[in-house]
Formats: sequence, C-alpha cells, structure tokens
Amino acid sequence: MFVPGPRFASPYAGMSISHAEAIERAKTIAPVAKRNAVAAEELRRMPEENIQAILDSGLMPLMRPKKFGGYQADWMTSIDCVSEVARFCGSTGWCMTFLLLHQVFLSLFPEEAQRLVYETHPDPQILTSFNPVGNVKVVPGGYEVSGRWRFGSVGDYCQWAILGGTHKAEDGTSFRFNFLLKPGQFRIERVWNSVGLKGTGSNDILVDPTFVPTNFTYRLDHAMMGKAPGASAHEGVLYRTPFVFSMGFPVMTPMHGIARGAYESFIDFTTAKAAGPRGKSSEMDRVQIAIGESKADIDLAYLVSEKMCATTFQDKKLTREDAVRQRRDMVLVKDLLLRAVDRLFAMSGAHGLDVEIALQRHWRDLHAIGNHSQWTAPAMQIAGRDALGLPPLPTDVYQFS
Repeated sequence: MFVPGPRFASPYAGMSISHAEAIERAKTIAPVAKRNAVAAEELRRMPEENIQAILDSGLMPLMRPKKFGGYQADWMTSIDCVSEVARFCGSTGWCMTFLLLHQVFLSLFPEEAQRLVYETHPDPQILTSFNPVGNVKVVPGGYEVSGRWRFGSVGDYCQWAILGGTHKAEDGTSFRFNFLLKPGQFRIERVWNSVGLKGTGSNDILVDPTFVPTNFTYRLDHAMMGKAPGASAHEGVLYRTPFVFSMGFPVMTPMHGIARGAYESFIDFTTAKAAGPRGKSSEMDRVQIAIGESKADIDLAYLVSEKMCATTFQDKKLTREDAVRQRRDMVLVKDLLLRAVDRLFAMSGAHGLDVEIALQRHWRDLHAIGNHSQWTAPAMQIAGRDALGLPPLPTDVYQFS
C-alpha cells in the first residue's frame, strides 16, 4: 500500500472545506473509477457513471471562488483528491482534474460572464483548448470566432468551452485571447483514439462562426501578469495570482495519482508473483532497490509540488525569480514521476505488459501527459539563461513584475 509522506503545515487559511473531508469525498469516486477503468478505455470516453460519481461527490466547488459557492481550496488539496481517483484510473483522474480546475480558468473572465455560467449551471462542466488556432474577427460588441480545436477532454459532458485564438490588428501586432463559449455554440467530433489517457474523450471541438461578446473574453498576456478581468472580482489569492504560476497545475495534477497507482500495481504483482528459476522477484536486491528509488522519486515530486503551492498561496508580491523557479520545478516534477514509473515498468518484464495488470495502463497514461504541449515551453533553458545573466528569450512570458 502506498503511504504518502507527511504533509507540511501550510499558512493558507482561505479554504472553506477541511482537507480530510475533501479526501473522503474523493474516495467515493475511487471505486467507480476502478470498476470502469477498462470500460473507459474501450469507450474512448468517460462512462456516464464516472461523471455522475464526480458530480455526486460534492467536490465540484473545490477550486471555485467563494463568491459563487466554492471552497477556494489550494493546489495540494486538489492533487490529493485527484490522486485518490487517478491511482485506479488515470483517465478519470484527468477528467476529474479538468472538471474541478477549469473553474479556476473561468474566474479569469469578467464577473458578468462568470455569474451567467453559475446561474445557468450551478456545477458547470467546462472544456478547454487553449491552443490559439481559432479564426478571430473583430465585430461590433465583440468577436466572431470559428474553427477546429483539438484535445477537448471530457467534452462529451461539458456545457461550456474556453477556447484560444489570436487577433492580428491592422498595424501587425497580435494578441492571444481566450473566449468563453455558451451551450450550443460548439459541438464535439469524436476522433479520440490515443494509446494513453484513452478514456478521456479528448475529441475535437468544432465552432461555426459565432459571436462572442467582449465580456466573454480576456487577453492571455493580461492573465499571465495577474491582470485578467476577473482578478478584481474575488478575494482568494489564487484568482489574483499571475496566471503563469497556475496554468500548468491541471496538467501536472493527475500525474501524482497515476504514478502512485503504478507503484502500487508493481508492488502487488511483484509480491504475488510465483518464484522463478532465480527465486522470488520480491527477494531480489535490484527489485528492492528499484522500489525504494521510485518511492523516493514520487515523494520528492510531491515535496516539490508543495513548495510550488506554497509559493502561489503565500499572498505576497511574486517576482520573476519566483515564476522562473515555479516553471522549472514543474518540469522537474514531471521528470521525477516519469522516472519513477519507467524504472518499475522496465523491471516488470513480460508480466508488466499484461492488460490485466494496471501498471501498463498507468505507464501509458503517464507518458500521454508527458507528451502534453505544456512541457515544450523552455522552462529549464530560461532558468539557465537567468543564472548566466543572459537576456530573456523573445518568447519569455515571465515579464510581469
């Protein structure tokens, strides 16, 4: 059984649900996720029972601002809750993460837009695809948006969509926007057929030319600097923090639980495996060492994540140095978790390839997240350039202080 290390005390006092209660609610989802893990892969989307379990858990307000009935939890509480689910099914953990955390992205929009969402759907299900591939045209009162976006995870169950696009002005300058689309303004085309995160239903989003009013948009560069329209609508520190500190957490969050599930699976089948010509695997030095090393990597990734969470929620003026370290450490967490699971998978032999063993599914799911476009940002290079006193890269987004 995986035993996580001790949680460090946090000075953050803005959460209106206890950590223990949040975990108990997450545990109501876990048996459903475990039971339907194979079915989710076969369907290539979430079973309805899984989505209903998430909604019934009472965790949908976890990361929501208090103004709209939310608990304003911190990132580590969301990681801990998702881990209870992702350790059994990475796809369900991924979808759960997005259903909870996309409400943080909603908080960046003008308050009028947020209010309409919560008045229409008290527990809104929101998909996102931030890649700015949409066609954007300025029209009176707002923008006309159209196009095709990929990777709309859990889109089969979402009523709202946040989609990215770029507007190029007549003088040649261009700005990236995110647009909030209402129910009926987008549709899903089922094309998802991936080797990892198979059950997430990360399908294409299609939008015919549709009107998006100005108060349903924000500029990404404003959000990155902590100046999104919604920044002044809430008291919670998370919603006022420059977006550069938060934008990667949803992608990283389920990796912790998936790595934990891979570790548990390896322990289970190694312990149960019959002795071979060289004896029992569990009695081999190299197996015991690998287990110890992988557990250390998983624990270290958690500790680094706690440090990142503390940086975000300390409610003080954040600096470029904080941002560069934050993005660097997020890559480190990804690398630690991948290394931990790759080590065990490589040692599992032919047994680890058995579809009846969860290890291979966790390995596939973790690598699917490792291929996310988030990790293409040159976070390590930027950290190195700053250490050398070199000027920022042209694409550097950490100029907010």
